[in-house]
Amino acid sequence: MMIETKPQMEPASAARAKSRGQAPDQGPQQGPQQGGAAVQAAGAARPVMMAAAATATATAATAGLAGAPPGQAAPTLPLASVAARGVSLWQQNKKLSALWSINQDRNSWVGVDGIGWKKLANSNDSSVVALTLLATHAREKDATVSYREESDGMIYEMYVW
Repeated sequence: MMIETKPQMEPASAARAKSRGQAPDQGPQQGPQQGGAAVQAAGAARPVMMAAAATATATAATAGLAGAPPGQAAPTLPLASVAARGVSLWQQNKKLSALWSINQDRNSWVGVDGIGWKKLANSNDSSVVALTLLATHAREKDATVSYREESDGMIYEMYVW
């Protein structure tokens, strides 16, 4: 009796990483943390902040993080009651600790110290590009930022000081 085995195909991301000489697990984690596993919602990728200790745990355990570090949870949707009222919130004197984007239309995020990940407004291409450039400048110069967040959790206006 002869047992025939078929070669298994590598995922596209692993093949690209191998061709660049990187390990397949390098790069940003995509998807919000829910139940300890990275998940993609509605086909759009999302960033996940990870502390150095959590990075080591994630590398060791292929299933993902056991739990997000305090204060660095994944983005969540606002409560329905708040969204219905159309509440705006200004955050003053914040520092941007991280930037994240992916090769998708209008999908750019910033990591705000003490708050977490916030998506930049995606109403049109110009607003995403302008806000991303402001955020990049603020991150590069370690500048203080003030921004307006709407009830949908996205940043619509930003001032860099």
